[in-house]
Amino acid sequence: MARILIGVAWPYANGPFHIGHLAGAYLPGDIFARFHRLRGDEVLMVSGSDMHGTPILVTAEREHRTPSEVSEQYHEVNRAAFSRLGFTFDCYTTTRTIVHEKTVQEVFLALLEHGFVSRQTEEGAFCPQHRRFLPDRYLVGTCPNCGFESARGDECDRCGRPLEPRQLGHPRCLLCNTPAEFRPSEHFYLRLDLLQPQLTEYLSRQPHWRAGTRRVAENFLTEGLRPTPITRDLDWGVSIPLDGYPSKRFYVWFDALIGYLSASKEWAIRAGRPEAWRRYWDEGEPVRSYYFIGKDNKFHHSILWPGVLLGHGGLSLPFDVPANEWLLIGGKKPSKSRPTEATAFIPSLLEHFSPDVIRFYSALLAPQNHDTELDWDEVGKVRDEVLANQFGNLVQRSLVLCRDRYSGRVPSPPDSWNGEGAGGVGLRLREAHAQITAEFEAVHLKEALDRTLDEVRGANRSFHEAKPWQLSDPERARVVYETVWTLRALATWLSPVIPFACADTFRMLGFADGPGAGDWDRALEPVPGGQALGEIRPLFPKPESARALGSTAPVVAADTVVVAPPLAVRSGVVLRAAPHPSADRLLVLEVDAGEANPRSIVAGIRANYGPDTLVGRPIVFLSNLAARTIRGVPSQGMVLAADTGERPVLLSPPPGVRPGEFVEGRSASDRTITHAEFMSYGLVVARVLGAPAAGRSVVESRGTPEEVDGDWNEGTQVIVVRRPPDAVGAKVLSFGPGRPVRPSEDIAVGAVVR
Repeated sequence: MARILIGVAWPYANGPFHIGHLAGAYLPGDIFARFHRLRGDEVLMVSGSDMHGTPILVTAEREHRTPSEVSEQYHEVNRAAFSRLGFTFDCYTTTRTIVHEKTVQEVFLALLEHGFVSRQTEEGAFCPQHRRFLPDRYLVGTCPNCGFESARGDECDRCGRPLEPRQLGHPRCLLCNTPAEFRPSEHFYLRLDLLQPQLTEYLSRQPHWRAGTRRVAENFLTEGLRPTPITRDLDWGVSIPLDGYPSKRFYVWFDALIGYLSASKEWAIRAGRPEAWRRYWDEGEPVRSYYFIGKDNKFHHSILWPGVLLGHGGLSLPFDVPANEWLLIGGKKPSKSRPTEATAFIPSLLEHFSPDVIRFYSALLAPQNHDTELDWDEVGKVRDEVLANQFGNLVQRSLVLCRDRYSGRVPSPPDSWNGEGAGGVGLRLREAHAQITAEFEAVHLKEALDRTLDEVRGANRSFHEAKPWQLSDPERARVVYETVWTLRALATWLSPVIPFACADTFRMLGFADGPGAGDWDRALEPVPGGQALGEIRPLFPKPESARALGSTAPVVAADTVVVAPPLAVRSGVVLRAAPHPSADRLLVLEVDAGEANPRSIVAGIRANYGPDTLVGRPIVFLSNLAARTIRGVPSQGMVLAADTGERPVLLSPPPGVRPGEFVEGRSASDRTITHAEFMSYGLVVARVLGAPAAGRSVVESRGTPEEVDGDWNEGTQVIVVRRPPDAVGAKVLSFGPGRPVRPSEDIAVGAVVR
């Protein structure tokens, strides 16, 4: 059993945190903690609200309140948000506790005693208008590295470089825009220059760090470390434990970093074992410590924090610093200072989406290796296409069949069944389990989720192709039994990401709760035959609103006649295809649509279609979808493909259709529509069964034959369009008589077109 310390970045208590914070730093820590608890490991996860940062002072001045009032308010807001999202902190505290104050002062005195802190008089930025020294957030100017004109006195928000006030061009007071003056002031400095040899040796032992984090640390070491200030002229924060410094406080980065240690001590005190924190901190203890942070904190956790720990002595150093990049909205980093981005903040998101949907989308989009762009349309799409239609649908279909055919109990497999043999379900689950476990252990959280989703798609495909509802026992019992076993494994693997839905799945499977501590490897144990199921209900029962999140779908009264939005589907030919520069799953296509200039279309098909295989290929796309920017690249349409549950299969126009030709009944005059309006249709793959009369055909898509207009060749696969809002009646998507749109290869009927 391993011993794991997890430190999660501390949010400033000057406002609610947003989805960028969640995806970039906070959620990965909770996912990793949940995984290790499922493994049966000894885990301590700590964090808290940073109450002393100058952002709190700026907010307090703006709102004409005290810093204490502001920080206490937003500490409660963020604490409640973490709780609703299911975070499993062992201690979520603040930097305003007595334990924290004493710990910070003790660390400072130890560094001073060991010769790693010195006094130095430097000129500090001073506002003559307010007659006071300016803390970092009160001083703005031009970044010397990237030219950003609103860089702060301690860091540039654009390039992430730590700064000193003197480095800024045209420094000025944030509050009154008065040019800053520089006046002498004595401060304490951490002698990173003296710690450089130890830090260099330490970094050489961390080959497992992410490349971006190692690169930041190596760059600073190459440039040469310099003494860095750890105090500032301020009256808000932890005081200096020496006489003669009543108007100085510790710098926020020094203060907050030590919060990981002070929170661990507070946890031990609360648990009634005041010295228990040492199990996670004393040098020589068999512990691995991980610090989950965002892009702008790499320097602080790869250089500064190890430097503080080395200078103090006797404390364990970070084993890993799995820092993520930034999640962007409209190409910009979300900010608490921009009210227009209010919908990106977690309290707002929780009003529209369940915690599992927020967690899943954040995990799927997590900027693990590069900046990623948030797309509001994707939130609902991911919920529908992945959570509801894949995982939720598999749970519902298999367990309802189990309930109805086997009196609410798990069937036993046939006596001759051997799930552990070659090609058996047991062997397949063991292989997947080993791979997923290895990805989690290496903190490759996106890869672990992607591998799990591969298994979800595979299980869906196997269940659909087996058609157990058409089988007779004992073959039906085998299929259902193996699917139920697979559900137990899937719910275990997905539990770190969507814990609420997975606990519900376990209860439906007949377990009291779970999965819980030590249950990770029990994913490989089949559910006992004869076990009584719990109440079966949909995991994701209804669409969740994206109205406040950028959706432009029209609002209509209950008695309004809804006019179906136009689907201006047309043909095109791919001229060029290239990987998206900042998204692993996307391709950027240049499409000949019969217009003066080619269209740029971003498509999520990179995992299944290589760029070289697409050039010259005829495709079918939705041309009147409102243009949007997807992770920094403009997209003027949506390529249509059938979702088989395992992979997308592109749709193709019939031979002879020219690029830019519209399907029957549509034209370039059709208004643009939103993604939500497109999703109000039901487009599915169907097969033509025959012709009951001239001008009529019978098709089957979801088990029930239905008539449609047109003479279509028997056995042909076509795309059936069901008209919203009531989906009564259907038609075949075509470019005219005898020219239907088809999947580019023969696939299972019922596949949904996206």
